[in-house]
Amino acid sequence: MRRWGLFFLLLLLLTGCHVSSGGEVATAVPHPTSVLATAVPASPTPEPTVVPLGVAAERIWQRPFGLGLKGAAAFGAERVFVATDTAVVALDPATGDTVWEATLPDGVWSRSLAANDTAVVVGSPGQIMALNPNDGRILWQQPVVGNLLWAPLLSEDMVYAGTAFVGPGVIPDPDGKAWVYAVDLVSGAVVWSWETAVYTLTTPTSNGEQLFVGGSFLDAESDVDEGGFLRLHAFDLATGDLLWQAERQDGFIKSLAANEDTLFLLAYTDMLYGLDGRSGEVVWQYPTENWSPGFTFQDNVLYFGSDNAFVHAVDGRSGTAVWRSHLEGIFNAPRADLALDETTAYFQGNDNQIYALNLADGRFLWQTIPQPRSRVPLTLGGGMIFLVDQEGTLSTFQIP
Repeated sequence: MRRWGLFFLLLLLLTGCHVSSGGEVATAVPHPTSVLATAVPASPTPEPTVVPLGVAAERIWQRPFGLGLKGAAAFGAERVFVATDTAVVALDPATGDTVWEATLPDGVWSRSLAANDTAVVVGSPGQIMALNPNDGRILWQQPVVGNLLWAPLLSEDMVYAGTAFVGPGVIPDPDGKAWVYAVDLVSGAVVWSWETAVYTLTTPTSNGEQLFVGGSFLDAESDVDEGGFLRLHAFDLATGDLLWQAERQDGFIKSLAANEDTLFLLAYTDMLYGLDGRSGEVVWQYPTENWSPGFTFQDNVLYFGSDNAFVHAVDGRSGTAVWRSHLEGIFNAPRADLALDETTAYFQGNDNQIYALNLADGRFLWQTIPQPRSRVPLTLGGGMIFLVDQEGTLSTFQIP
């Protein structure tokens, strides 16, 4: 029964059900592990950061798609893309007008959307599909074992994807197997693949030489009451050779990222880890202080929010705090991973306002009035912010 309990906990995490009618419920701060923390953050400031009265982003259009739109938008080839349960739609980012719509006969896993200037990639039951970003034509279809439920990692010429046998909308198969695939982005040919026992519900990551993929697995004999088992795999990016794998009891993976030396991990226990990229051993750990939806990694810094109303920047090399910024309001924190451009982080707070803050020092730049509530990260592209709300409406804002 424990493995089914873990599965239902997974569904709660994926659907954002930590919100009750009374507001955000804080997850207890995890107990420290036997590894000494090298990154205890500074004491909270006595007063929240004052948000300056600057010019905020303005909403320029909205498009309703309904509850079939569950995942974040994607941007590429100067278009914004969304995926519903049945179709992929390309929109003009300036107007919201439909450029093309491709209805897939077997349906779409709407959280699996990814795009660049070469292709729009999405999961459909039992396969990965690539569409031409300019006209929606199917470029290729590649059968897979399991289902691509989460966005794959795209490079200029490759797709790196992990499949799952449990997850939102899938009939769970506790004895199922899942695979990691490296697929040529242009032809759809499988370059290499590897069978795993984990279900992958997070985007893989790479440092240019290694590919890191992780996921949870079910253990019928487990006595773990909190978190659960996860397994990390490190592959040679070009050949698919398994370099190492490691198991941990941190539960469902929220975020993965990597640089040349370190793999960064945030999971259910809400402890941020820097792991040795050659072995998976813990190099440093940083307490997020409260429930965190996940991090975003850029220029060797990890950015994330925690439900005690803080936004954090952590140095990926040392695991120490760069800055911490306090939001006004109880449990007012980013609803999802932060969206970053070169200088600024953007997110929706639990008060439903969209915030912008300076990446260098955590200084708040502007905030909007409350917007429709979202459960997924914002998407950036073409000088705009794209927000998919929990009712399936896409709202677009012009960045000032």
